[in-house]
This record gives sequence, structure tokens and C-alpha cells, in this order.
Amino acid sequence: MQRTLILGGGAGGIVASSVLKKAMGSAMQVTVVDRQPNHYYPASFPLLMIGERKPADITRELKRLERKKIETLLDEVVEIDTAGHRVITKQRCLDYDYLIIALGVEYHPETVPGFREFVLNAYQFEEVVEINRRLTDFSSGQIVFFISSLPYKCPPAPYEIMFLLDQFFRQRGLRHQVKLTIVTPDFSPEPLAGPKVGQSVRKMLAERGMELITEAKILAVEKHALILDHGTKIPADLLLGIAPHWTPEVLRHTDLVDSSGYIEVDQHTMETRHPGIYAIGDAAAVKLPVMGAYAPKAAIFAHYQAEVVARNIARLARGLSPGFRYAGNGA
Repeated sequence: MQRTLILGGGAGGIVASSVLKKAMGSAMQVTVVDRQPNHYYPASFPLLMIGERKPADITRELKRLERKKIETLLDEVVEIDTAGHRVITKQRCLDYDYLIIALGVEYHPETVPGFREFVLNAYQFEEVVEINRRLTDFSSGQIVFFISSLPYKCPPAPYEIMFLLDQFFRQRGLRHQVKLTIVTPDFSPEPLAGPKVGQSVRKMLAERGMELITEAKILAVEKHALILDHGTKIPADLLLGIAPHWTPEVLRHTDLVDSSGYIEVDQHTMETRHPGIYAIGDAAAVKLPVMGAYAPKAAIFAHYQAEVVARNIARLARGLSPGFRYAGNGA
């Protein structure tokens, strides 16, 4: 039996494990390692925020994968030994024939002074639950939503959140008492989608009476204010934000990453410089050929990358050439 080890139980890890196990059956041992027992569905965080989803609706135990004969280990990865074809965790040493790295990114609020004390992270499950509680009790004042730094995953999400906040307070007859402001380091909403999309989002925000501040450099957060460069201070009664994204430290200690800490991959196969080792999802550095920027990071891209990698591993395990290519598909 050959062994595929999958690091991370997010969207990419779950899809890769399911597709590969279905293709290979008992001929492939598939193991998913994650330090959290539950998978949370991030695409529903905005709906959870405004009470249109409940925590239980978007939470699943990773152990459910064992119904498909996929092994799950609750553990933390501390070293990836690419030469020795093994992964060291806090509890064990795991050998592999194929490795899929789907560890995603980590949030580092401590890099923005005051973030941890005064801001709720809209991308962290537990804090989204708290945002919902705060919004339920919020009847008037200013809500400021800000993006700490670039890149960040799921670029449409901040704008989706803003429009849902607008809807939330309109449905309660409170919109005229609530000021909504979004602050971004980008020069325009959704810059990778092109100027027409940016102009459209600007127009929709303005039509709904929401303020957009672009090209902002976030310096710090105070109890009731967001501090930008040039002495700009934006008052706020409730501060929501997206904390800076870093790749996990265990990846930054390997030779897999580029200067920004993201894993260099072949953009069509998601294979790293080491044969048999793949990276998918937010931690992978897929570059746009024209702009030279990272392609957007979102679960839908991780999903399609996972399918390509899993199917190619299944072919390799059977002695065939890999025939599937990732084309940047999304929805």
C-alpha cells in the first residue's frame, strides 16, 4: 500500500483526501493531519456574522472523513523533512510516498499594535461568533472594517461583509443610525478583477451610503479609532478587521518557499521543486503571468487544485504519467 500524507484539514485537504481515496481505494493509505478537530466552512462566515447561519451549520468534525476510510490525526506539524520523505509532528513521525501541503495561512494580529485588544477578526471562527453577538446589540454608531495588509485570502469577502452589514441594519430599521466604513490598502476594490469590477463595487458602496477608503496604510488601533499614516484617525464604535496573513512557521523553515514565505509550485500541477510533494490552497504561490502578483487565495481555488493533485497522484501510483492540469478555475 502506498501512502499519501495531507497536511491540513481545510477545503483543499478535505477535497484532496476524498478524491484520492475514491480513486485509489485500499491501494492508497490517505492520512489527514490537522491541529484542530473541526473543519469550519469559511465561505459562510459572513452569513454567520449576521445570524443567517448558526455555528453548528458550518462546523464538521474531521473524524467524519474516517467513514471514507481516510485516517485523521489530531496533531501539529513541527518539521517537514523533504529529503527523508517524512513529517515530524508533536506526537509522531510520519513517512509518506506523496505529500500534499494544505496548511493555509495563520493570522498574526500582534503585528498591528492594538489589533488583539480592540478588533474582532472577521476571518476567525470564534471571533465571527462574537461579532454576531455584538451586531445584535448594536443600534447606532460607526462600524469600521479594515484590511490590515496584502495579500489576504478571499478578496471579495470584505465587500460581501459590508453589503451584508448594510442589509442587516436595513432589515432592522436602524441603517440611518449606523455609519459603515471599509478601509483597504488596495488602490481599488478587487484590483485583480479589473477596473470595471472596481468601479462597479465603488458605485454599489456609494449607493448604499458606505464610505470606502483606499490605499490606506494601517499603523495601529486604539480603543475607538483606526490609525492610518499621515496622522489620519478614523473613529469607530466597533472595529472589525482582517489580521495580517503569514504562512505557518514550519513552512518558512523549509526550502519550499519564496522570499515572501509562500510555497513555490508549478502553476499547472501544484508540484513543488521536490517530486512527489505538492502544495495547494492559501500557502501556495500561484503567480499571475501578466501582473506578477499572487493569484487570489480562496477555498474554490484550493478545491480545484486539490482535484488536480489527487488525480495526478492516483495516476502516478498506478505507474502512469500525470495528465491533469490546473487552469486557474474558480467560481
